[in-house]
Amino acid sequence: MKIIDRKTGRIIKEEEDSSKIIEFLYHSFIGRIFLKLFFARPYFSKLLSIYYKSPVSKKKIKGFVKKYGLDGALLKRDFKSFDDFFSRKEKINVDKEGFLATASGKLRVFKIGEDKELYLGNKKLSIMIKGNVYNIDKLLKAPLPDWAKGGYLLLYRLSLCDYHRYIYPIAGRCEKRKEIAGRLESVRRDAAYWRAFAENKRVLEYWKTESGEMLHMEIGAMLVGHIHNYNKLLFYRGEEKGYFSYGGSTIVEIVGKEIEIDEDILENSKRNFETKIRIGERIGYGKIKET
Repeated sequence: MKIIDRKTGRIIKEEEDSSKIIEFLYHSFIGRIFLKLFFARPYFSKLLSIYYKSPVSKKKIKGFVKKYGLDGALLKRDFKSFDDFFSRKEKINVDKEGFLATASGKLRVFKIGEDKELYLGNKKLSIMIKGNVYNIDKLLKAPLPDWAKGGYLLLYRLSLCDYHRYIYPIAGRCEKRKEIAGRLESVRRDAAYWRAFAENKRVLEYWKTESGEMLHMEIGAMLVGHIHNYNKLLFYRGEEKGYFSYGGSTIVEIVGKEIEIDEDILENSKRNFETKIRIGERIGYGKIKET
């Protein structure tokens, strides 16, 4: 899968951290045993978090900034640990109009048909891994609501180098919240990430917004045992919702017919491109409704 930078229109190559380790864990017999017994377990994430929150981990910051070409000014800030650096707050420029990007990262958008299946253009998406079919119901651990027919599923993939705080894309209120226990598989493209979405630890919220009903979900990944949400009942467009601890992560959103996604992002998705977007930029628009 290729990535296109929305700002420049250029096709970019993503720098992957620990790619050899991921290949070992997912593409070798011994690696899969280690993955099942250790790396995908929540306790492994908790043990690692002890190191990342310690002052000793600060030495990792310089190499990380250099590897991913981040702003060198970050090295002048007094971070207490690598975890402090990774979950840092940055100034976010929010576009004045439209439905916003919830996070910085790589975005794909799928159409939800009247049959509640996912589509890329006119092509139905068939997700089968080792004989098991993966669909939206498995992701939600509940039937997809009828209001989602004809809407969209937005898939945000956050790599290590991306900003790991996220915002509310629209104003509204949270009607229901539930946590779903699970493992912590990798959400990298070369891993079976649709299976990870349906089996990983995740937090799901049902919203009523000014443009209809909506579902929002944060999904943990390998090394990410902690999803930090502020759990607000009423929220405003562009307001910070929470952040992830260290690791690659994913956010899934499901919107109804009242929200339309910008055509360039839809076209990129149809061509099997991920679109690199920044948090707070407009990615669509919606018809205003009373909440």
